[in-house]
Amino acid sequence: MSEPTSSFDRQAAEDLDKMVSELVANGNITDRRWREAFRAVPRHLFVPRFYRSDQNGNTIVDSASRDEWLSAVYSDIHLVTTEDVRSSSTAPSLMASMLEALELTGDERVLEIGTGTGYNAALLSERLGADHVVSVDIDPDLIAQARERLEVAGYSPLVAAADGVNGYPDAGPYGAVIATCRLDYVPSAWLQQVRSGGVIVTPMGAGVAVLRKAAAGDEAAGHFLPNSAYFMPLRHQPEPSAIGELIQIALNGAGASRPHRFDTSIYRDNEARFWLDLTNPDVRAMTVDGVSVVFSSEGSWARLAEDMVVQGGPSSVWDDVEAAHDDWLAAGRPSREQYRMRITDAGQGVFLAGRPGPTHRLRPLPG
Repeated sequence: MSEPTSSFDRQAAEDLDKMVSELVANGNITDRRWREAFRAVPRHLFVPRFYRSDQNGNTIVDSASRDEWLSAVYSDIHLVTTEDVRSSSTAPSLMASMLEALELTGDERVLEIGTGTGYNAALLSERLGADHVVSVDIDPDLIAQARERLEVAGYSPLVAAADGVNGYPDAGPYGAVIATCRLDYVPSAWLQQVRSGGVIVTPMGAGVAVLRKAAAGDEAAGHFLPNSAYFMPLRHQPEPSAIGELIQIALNGAGASRPHRFDTSIYRDNEARFWLDLTNPDVRAMTVDGVSVVFSSEGSWARLAEDMVVQGGPSSVWDDVEAAHDDWLAAGRPSREQYRMRITDAGQGVFLAGRPGPTHRLRPLPG
């Protein structure tokens, strides 16, 4: 980053330096080369505005309110960058942890799935050189904005509009793949396009998996970072259709009822949430007008009020969630870093390290 020439530039530089210093002090950045990359890339160029939600709706925060905008941009927080919440800028501490987990030596070609604002692609470009970075996003509008911001920042990686589930075979093979969107199953294309010994770092449910590809075949194994991670889903994956209709059915529908053993507060436990999201990936829980409702992409729903749960649809969705929570409690409330993941020809599974017991099989992505 060039020397500050105005009061705005000086403030941005000071805020950037403070952010990076805090990331280093908190142990989020331990590699000197990533420290230098974070100091070199101004985050505000990639987040010219963000949206803050409150009871009155969405409020735009941008350079018109300079101090508030810069303070948030250079804080360790997640920022929603589109009004329709289809894109965001991840908290810098989580970005740093994921980038360091790539264990780059400096000459790898990296594929990023989910360009978003372009900030992560800029950090990779600063670290490796732009000619070693490929970034894809399914949204052409986001791609166009990211290209402009990257150009202003002085970077020119290959940025393409493409469905991330297919990777980007034209520029492969890659030494590493990093995703900035939630998945529930690693696409086979990523394994095929990463070199033997290469690494895949990707959100899985409410965690981040770090997988190393084996020397032979499309097999990989690895662990989970200790960080909790709540990313927007890879948009190839289905979201519940007619969400508003499902919510209304859950609020007012008649169905089978019984006393519940757990309520939706179990989703507020970060460690429990990791297992619940892996085992029931298409389930969403929320509170609407003070009522806890749960629904799934297949159309199942549940309503929890007082000590009772009412359920309807193709399956008993809350029965499945309670069973998964029972399994997690019986295992001793393990943290996410105690889990391991393995990908073989037989499928993909998550299991507890060093313990006998079943492997939870992940469900493949829809075609």
